[in-house]
Amino acid sequence: MRKERGVIFISQDDMEDLTTNLDNKVVKALQNKVDSYEKEIGELKGILEKKDEEYANLAKTKEKLNSELEELRGKLTDLKSKSANLEKLNSEVYDLKKTITLKDDEINKLKTEVDESKPKVTELTKNNEALNNSIAEKESKIKELTDTIAEKENALNEQNSRLEKVETELSALQPTAPVDYSTEERLVCPSCGARGKDLKVEEDKSKILSYIGHSPMYSKTNVCKKCGYKF
Repeated sequence: MRKERGVIFISQDDMEDLTTNLDNKVVKALQNKVDSYEKEIGELKGILEKKDEEYANLAKTKEKLNSELEELRGKLTDLKSKSANLEKLNSEVYDLKKTITLKDDEINKLKTEVDESKPKVTELTKNNEALNNSIAEKESKIKELTDTIAEKENALNEQNSRLEKVETELSALQPTAPVDYSTEERLVCPSCGARGKDLKVEEDKSKILSYIGHSPMYSKTNVCKKCGYKF
């Protein structure tokens, strides 16, 4: 290395020595920084691992606290429900006490009325006994009369049965009045013109002419066997 006219000239060998020295210093400085960084990284890793462990512990603690919180919330809900039921029961108990008080008042009032009514009850009991005796006597008489009436009704029913039987026999024995049709007066069905054997005579149950005893006598009506027309 030389200096000419204020200018420094560096030879190639000097340049190589200078570069080598500079590189060694830079490399050493960089290595020192790398070692320092690695040391810091190691320390940071230790701190990070410790923080991770603390975070894991905190997460477990949080989960446990959340579980306890949910359990407490459930207990709180149960307590609120029980409190509401208790208030309802207290209200019902109050209403029942009020009702009991009113019923007690009514009972006392009734007791007073009963005490006041006892003389009347005694009198009514005596009257009732007398009435019962009178009713028993009348019921005995009524029974006797009922038995007598039943006997008479049975006898009357027997007589009616005999009378109806006789009337039925008499009705069966009565001859049917013959129908005499002349040639000019022969009946003809107004609907289809049938005549003679195609016509018959029936009783009209809707028209009662009279009674023979208990047996009704019905009106007669003509019926056409062909078309069923009644006239």
